[in-house]
Amino acid sequence: MQMFPLESQRSDIFTTRRDRDLDQSPATKSPIDSPMKHRGKLKVLIIHHIPLIRSGLVALIQATGRFAVCGETDDAPMGREMFVKHQPRAVALGLTLRRGSGIELIKDFRRLDTAARLLVVSAREDPLSIQRAFRAGTHGYLALADDSSEVLQGLERISDGHLYVSASVTRSLLKSLATNEMEPARSEVKALSDRELQVFSLIGRGFGASQLATELHLSVKTIETYQAHLKEKLGLHSAAELNERAAHWMGNSMRRNLQITKLLKTAG
Repeated sequence: MQMFPLESQRSDIFTTRRDRDLDQSPATKSPIDSPMKHRGKLKVLIIHHIPLIRSGLVALIQATGRFAVCGETDDAPMGREMFVKHQPRAVALGLTLRRGSGIELIKDFRRLDTAARLLVVSAREDPLSIQRAFRAGTHGYLALADDSSEVLQGLERISDGHLYVSASVTRSLLKSLATNEMEPARSEVKALSDRELQVFSLIGRGFGASQLATELHLSVKTIETYQAHLKEKLGLHSAAELNERAAHWMGNSMRRNLQITKLLKTAG
């Protein structure tokens, strides 16, 4: 099952390799069409680091009679500026962004306009990421493997004042709660901020300081500061200990997610 049909084709872009922009400038477009064309429609802002996902979301949302895309970008600071400028009714965003974090952006949007509705569209399906996104203030959460119809249904539901998670995310959360899968992972990293957890997760996947800086669009010095904070909060004394702890935590998380996936397939 794929998400976001691009014109006449259904895209399988969400299960392929991580997309990267070839240049360093933020990919930003605003507005998509003329304001007169969108009169009476609810404005949606799209913020995601993968270009093809943004294009797919634009095509999908523009084809509806209720919503209109007012802008798109892969850059967190630019997304904040566009949010203030366009005052969208809803925002569809990812958790990994150029020069910022989706979690922090959700918190900013909630402070700027409590009436705006927020929908996360992310490859992260682990319970901890979902929990932190809702704690930050999102109103909906979709996985990239979800069908395109889930996007429109999610936008409809959150725009009408409801919370929304896709069927696959719901099953994953319920299974995690039923088997107490969330508790060990949460207790080990509960002292970490959302950004620190993001850095910690990437360290667990083998990212060094320079790779982290590239992935998160931060300076190496900033990454080193995060690493120092992580060692202090986790009671570690060296980079080797931090790498080992992060790899162990990530390995356990992947095993938990694999177990949940197998259980869901068996149940289906």
